[in-house]
Amino acid sequence: MRTTLNINDSLIKAIGKHTGITNKTEIINTALAEWLGKLRRDNLINAYGKIDIDLDVREFRNRDLTELKELYG
Repeated sequence: MRTTLNINDSLIKAIGKHTGITNKTEIINTALAEWLGKLRRDNLINAYGKIDIDLDVREFRNRDLTELKELYG
């Protein structure tokens, strides 16, 4: 998508200097992807303690071992 933006040139230059990325489009796409990743991580962190999951890790491990033994003897 083509868009006209007014972006602080010193920010673009600083990002380019620190990352080695010189293409403005690549800088913007990378920044947006990083920002989205941070937002997703923050959402996961904020969900901690709000979702009640009753899991027994030992049960899963034993089940996996049992399945492996059945497959490979």
